[in-house]
Amino acid sequence: MGALPATAPQRALADFLVYLGVELQVSRHTVAAYRSDLHRLLDGRRELPDRAAIDRHLTALLATHAPASVARAAAAVRGFYRFLHAEGLAAEDAAEGLLGPKLERKLPKALSRRAIARLLAFPADDPLAVRDQAILQVLYATGCRVGEVIGLRTTSLVPGHRLLRAFGKGNKERLVPIADRALAAVRRYLDEVRPELRARAKVDPGDVLFLSRTGRPLDRVRVFQVVRARCRQAGLAVACSPHALRHSFATHLVAGGADLRSVQEMLGHASLQTTQVYTHVDHERLRAVHDRLHPRG
Repeated sequence: MGALPATAPQRALADFLVYLGVELQVSRHTVAAYRSDLHRLLDGRRELPDRAAIDRHLTALLATHAPASVARAAAAVRGFYRFLHAEGLAAEDAAEGLLGPKLERKLPKALSRRAIARLLAFPADDPLAVRDQAILQVLYATGCRVGEVIGLRTTSLVPGHRLLRAFGKGNKERLVPIADRALAAVRRYLDEVRPELRARAKVDPGDVLFLSRTGRPLDRVRVFQVVRARCRQAGLAVACSPHALRHSFATHLVAGGADLRSVQEMLGHASLQTTQVYTHVDHERLRAVHDRLHPRG
């Protein structure tokens, strides 16, 4: 890799991004994502990373990013090095076969049903507690991403059909079933709390569903803080985040017998392959089924 000039990494990255956008006509969102992923790998380097450096980089990402994000970063690296090799800019493809079994089988971190029950069981005895209860119920009951939750509107509920209208990646709309308990929590927030919060706003937030103490639309950081604060209050030792609640939603559905296609639609995954990670969950349940039903279990 060192045969390339000192400025090769950034120049090669620029060429690769042009190749993606112009020749392959990849969407600008994918190009932007690949640019971000590869910039993290190449930032400050004067030479292209070798395979060992790539592996160290991806392993470090696993500690701070969701498995799906790391898989996307690995895909960006594979495409980049394949391009370099094909164009004669690298003597070998250092990323060939990059996404090994350890990364592919990295399981989402899901809370147990008992942990979820503890997380959601708290007295909503003040306005912000009522709001937080509604947020937590929606996150677990629908599997929505945090960005989708802060984008909800007062019209997002379809109570007659027990559905929630969410807008996911690429502004794609989907309808997700919402449980009665979560629906009741949101209705209580709408009736008892939101009018008071909206009245405090200096600038009218319009029909944004979840509002801050001062009547502004909630942002991603505040939702993370709500989840983590409640996790501490519930005495849970596991890491808890909106992403963990989304994983718990999907994990518990699959463990309960839901088919992957339905889970894919509820999560808003573009590809069933993304959802297939949940086929590896709940090993204890599978072991119990085997022990109970196999003639030599």
